[in-house]
Amino acid sequence: MGALLWRTIPDYLVLTVALYLVLKWANQARAMRIALSVLALHALSLVARQFDLVITSLLLDGAALLAVVMLVVVFQPELRRAFLRLDAALHLTRRPPPPEPVDLAIASALFSLAGSRTGALLVIVQADRIGEMTDGGVDIDSAVTSSLLETVFQKNSPLHDGAVLCDSGRLTLANVILPLTQRSGVPFYFGTRHRAAMGLAERCDAIVLAVSEERGEVTAMRGREIRGMPNQEALVAWLRKLRERNERPWTAKLLDVVRTNLRVKLSAAGIASLIWILTFTSSGTTIRTLSVPIEFLNVPPGMDIDEDAGGRLAIELRGRSWLLESASISGTVARFDLTRAKPGTIMLPITSSNLNLPPGIEIDSVTPPNLRLRITPRRPAVEAPR
Repeated sequence: MGALLWRTIPDYLVLTVALYLVLKWANQARAMRIALSVLALHALSLVARQFDLVITSLLLDGAALLAVVMLVVVFQPELRRAFLRLDAALHLTRRPPPPEPVDLAIASALFSLAGSRTGALLVIVQADRIGEMTDGGVDIDSAVTSSLLETVFQKNSPLHDGAVLCDSGRLTLANVILPLTQRSGVPFYFGTRHRAAMGLAERCDAIVLAVSEERGEVTAMRGREIRGMPNQEALVAWLRKLRERNERPWTAKLLDVVRTNLRVKLSAAGIASLIWILTFTSSGTTIRTLSVPIEFLNVPPGMDIDEDAGGRLAIELRGRSWLLESASISGTVARFDLTRAKPGTIMLPITSSNLNLPPGIEIDSVTPPNLRLRITPRRPAVEAPR
């Protein structure tokens, strides 16, 4: 039972985590219905296999594969974003946080532009790389100052149309073209500038700040969060809060991971349980005979095992036919631990704990049911006469 749990629990946890990541991505990419359809088709395929409906199972697997292909084709930008986030997460080096005066300079410039009804678009780069998501750009590589930002976004400036990138506390590029959002339900008063801000914010972890020249408002975006900033102090406080959140210890971030998306996590655990039950718990009707070798572990030093005990066992396995064909049962070995064995004749019962069988396959019978074993002290080697 212990060996079975050792193999079962990690498999279940890996399946749950994988389903959670898929459902979380599908929820963010508005592909939840298609993702659930893929899982439903796979579950129905498992049910069909339980009743040995081979053709139905193949058709359902084919439909699930087509749905996966449709996910890859239709939601290619979202998949690209997910891989870029993964690439950023695998980088061990962290960007140095921008000094606090940068927040003050940015907030002062944006609200000054908002007061004069001058449009602006500013990107504060975080951990994710955004080079593959943007286009164009003119190198400026300058310190962040309020006067420089106001000059760049003046209507008579050749750089005012695009976005300005702030990376590691410096202004690096200007006149950068950002991708437009593909989301539905965008506020009707959002123009191209705000749609571009949404398009980049929803693809990476960058902070995007947009100034509307029609309304004279400053809007901050991060991920799918869109927040209007009432004044300069509120923007500085929000930027400082984000920076403090990124600088928290890993234990606090781990607690956030545990607490967030509870509904998606519970759904992933439930679907994983259903798939596991349909796959491995029900007993099958197919029986297969297998000859397995015998292996002895931890033989006491100075002891020998009777040579007649080192044969093979004939076991009959029960399970679904597809599971017996797909599982790697050819490497099954009967292992016996002889740590506490003493000289003499002993009887070892043969149970499922002695066999490394995959979940879902049961022992129907074993021949012989018990292994008779004789352990004798090792005889000293006799030297040949010279």
